[in-house]
Amino acid sequence: MKSWLIAAACCLPFIDASPARAQAQQQSDISQQIINSPTPETFTVYGLSAKPAVVKDKNVQGGRAIRVPIAGGSDQPWSVGLISAINQPVKKGDKLVVAVWARAEKLPEGATTAKIATIQVGLAKEPYTTVFKGEAEVGTEWKMVHVAGTVDRDYAPGDISVSLHLATAKQVLDIGPILLLDLNK
Repeated sequence: MKSWLIAAACCLPFIDASPARAQAQQQSDISQQIINSPTPETFTVYGLSAKPAVVKDKNVQGGRAIRVPIAGGSDQPWSVGLISAINQPVKKGDKLVVAVWARAEKLPEGATTAKIATIQVGLAKEPYTTVFKGEAEVGTEWKMVHVAGTVDRDYAPGDISVSLHLATAKQVLDIGPILLLDLNK
């Protein structure tokens, strides 16, 4: 867990990772701001015929990722996706950051990057309304991508979740830790 916190401290623009003492304080603060279960074993993947494997990879924070083989692109990129549950409440006006470690284990034919159509925070049940979202492209090397937004109203634990929409091409994506940080905690 500490390595994820260090990565978040170094990669997110709102954190100043200067002297060691300040960094230790920031790590403590960041651990209090994580409001989801960041480990790949806790993610729910849907739209596949078989459960994806959790793979070991020393090059990603935490050493593990979930490998998601996508059979092809779709005009409905949400047809294959991944969900990380949010286990704490959030309040209207809270500033959230979703940080995702990702890479393409196998790129689409002829491509140099793979696309994650959506990284979002939204309702965890119908009508699946989006609170905020973004998108990302990743190559074959691990990369932390992030999106940020502000919460539109109060939500109880379990009302909203982090989701990734992955059906953009025939590709294999490795998704490492997903950190959802509430900057108001």
